[in-house]
Amino acid sequence: MLTAAGQGCSRKVDGSLTRAVEAWDAGDYKMAAEEYERYLAEFPSGDKAPDAHFQLANIYYFKLQRYDQARAHYSSVVERSPGYSNVQLARERLAEVLGEMGRSYEAIAEYENLNPQSSDERRRIRLRIADLYFAQRNYSQALTEYEKVIEKVAYDELSEQAYLREASIYHIERGQYAQALPVYHQLAAGTSDAKVRVRAAYGLADCYAGLLQFEEAIKALREIKDEPEQADINRRVADLEAQRREAAQARSGVESMK
Repeated sequence: MLTAAGQGCSRKVDGSLTRAVEAWDAGDYKMAAEEYERYLAEFPSGDKAPDAHFQLANIYYFKLQRYDQARAHYSSVVERSPGYSNVQLARERLAEVLGEMGRSYEAIAEYENLNPQSSDERRRIRLRIADLYFAQRNYSQALTEYEKVIEKVAYDELSEQAYLREASIYHIERGQYAQALPVYHQLAAGTSDAKVRVRAAYGLADCYAGLLQFEEAIKALREIKDEPEQADINRRVADLEAQRREAAQARSGVESMK
């Protein structure tokens, strides 16, 4: 049986948390944060402290974009409450926040500490890790991670995102057109997204042109049937045909000098 003092303490706890929830429901996220902070200042080791840290971190992350404070409260959940029901989600969000703060390698370390059970969840986490390496321009490691998303699975949304990034690395960042071609072919063949299919066709055309394979480049462009793209396609085809003629003339000139 609670004493009068205990009942007063309980009402105080419940009051702070109730006001926090009510403020959240009303869209007053600053007030909700203040109420959670008030509760944690008064009851830092209370039974509801892990949940208060977690909810407060969510407010700072999703609603107020105060990433350093979100990081601190997610860290409190991860470090102090390993048995908390949402601890894995807190760790994943901690990784997300660290990524938002530009602390990519710390974010990667947090992602690596996750142990998702399903293969799709493991692939999703690997994709996040790959994107962080990509953001750091560590393209070799990014490619290694993207391959873990793609290997031994049927084409799906996760593999599509990985293929898009791989194509960007080979084509845009490295100018490795031969390596980019099979990736663009995978995208063109596998995607159900019309915009991705158009993007793949343009990528194929650029890469074939970079390899001086002008006929293949023009063929790739002609595969695009979208009406809004036709003016741009006609312009590109005209440019490619001019480049093809110039290349043929250059070869003819070299041969005549032999």
